[in-house]
Amino acid sequence: MLVLRQQISQLKEKVEGLNTIIGGLNSEISTLKQKNSNNLEDIINQLSQRVAALESRPQSVAVVQKSAASKESTSASVSTQQIAKEKSKIKEKSKKSFSGVPSKGLFKNSVLNFTKKRYTKAGEGFKELLKRGYKKASVSYYLGEIAYKRGRYKEAISKYQQSATANENANYMDRLLLHTASSLKKIGKGTEAKVFFKAVVDGYPGSKSAKEAKRYLK
Repeated sequence: MLVLRQQISQLKEKVEGLNTIIGGLNSEISTLKQKNSNNLEDIINQLSQRVAALESRPQSVAVVQKSAASKESTSASVSTQQIAKEKSKIKEKSKKSFSGVPSKGLFKNSVLNFTKKRYTKAGEGFKELLKRGYKKASVSYYLGEIAYKRGRYKEAISKYQQSATANENANYMDRLLLHTASSLKKIGKGTEAKVFFKAVVDGYPGSKSAKEAKRYLK
């Protein structure tokens, strides 16, 4: 009987020991589960952040592109405005520079600029004189010559026409007709050009202009 009790007591101790071990294992398992759960949550959070970052990239690129386009557009707009302002300033300076200058002196100075091939300055002076109505025939002729020398043939023809209408007996008429003919030829109006070349030859025989015109009639 005593032996049986001892065996039962030993079994109880073993069971208690097993329970203690099992309790410890359960505690470790719980701890591991908690750690794994936390790690899993961290991993999920990290993945979510990466996904969010990737999803926001196209939008960020679009925002950057839109911003760049906006800046470019603004820059272009500012550039256009600056050009307009500069042109306005130049016109104002031109007006001020001619203010109080007698037409006779301005005409003389503009012709001088023309002979020295300072066509921009000459043109500004002649345009001012045209506004004043001073020597319209001569001024229009010089403006035609400036346009001709710069290859603006249609403009040249228009100015020559204005000059001839204002004074058809001017001493530069042979040159005017010759350059009118050359301008017509340049813009592809060969038939009309020949009429003017012939007018130079017939109207101003022996002149330098007539000699030049003859070369186009051969």
